[in-house]
Amino acid sequence: MADIKSETIALAALFQCCTQIQRIATTGYFDERAVASVIRSLIVTDPKTIDDIYQESDLVVGFKQILDSFGKGDMSKAADTIVITKMALKLITLAHNVEGNDKVFNRMSDEIDALTRAITTDHPDFLTYGNTQVVNTEENFHLFGSLYQSIISPNFAKLIIYGEERCLREVSNQEKIRALLLAGIRAVILWRQVGGRRRFLVFRRKAILEYARAHV
Repeated sequence: MADIKSETIALAALFQCCTQIQRIATTGYFDERAVASVIRSLIVTDPKTIDDIYQESDLVVGFKQILDSFGKGDMSKAADTIVITKMALKLITLAHNVEGNDKVFNRMSDEIDALTRAITTDHPDFLTYGNTQVVNTEENFHLFGSLYQSIISPNFAKLIIYGEERCLREVSNQEKIRALLLAGIRAVILWRQVGGRRRFLVFRRKAILEYARAHV
């Protein structure tokens, strides 16, 4: 039996990552709460339930994006929604490829474990929900962005991010985008762990939309 709650939460996290990547790429700004909730998830390495990883009230942006991406026909979708949906689907493919490469996957896991120890030592309250000021720091974006750049970028086809040149050339924005791409991969891996598959999206679309609608 499908775990619609867990699948929808993981998808909301994925889409939330993509909305913030698109926002940074086009404006240079982002939603502090939306970003903190998905960056925080990167160092939740031993969760008991999905609620240890994500707080549903912090994923409203992602739930809304699910409704926009899956709840409307192609003709009525805004241009940003089309870009975000395509990005999410590309991240699903990328995460699948990462999982299939044991060497890369194990190295990524080891690096995240090391970052978890370092971050929680320096910031014991990092994992407290809603602690945006501790999570959304340039140092953390640099750490996670560098991990993506050193492990994912050299081994897989690059995801092309479109936006305003003035935003994309800013190093700090590049690091935020890479950190969010890593968080998106984390969301997809979780989605697959709870039974999500791209081929099932059509059959579970109605239930996923109903769950997302109830949480916006």
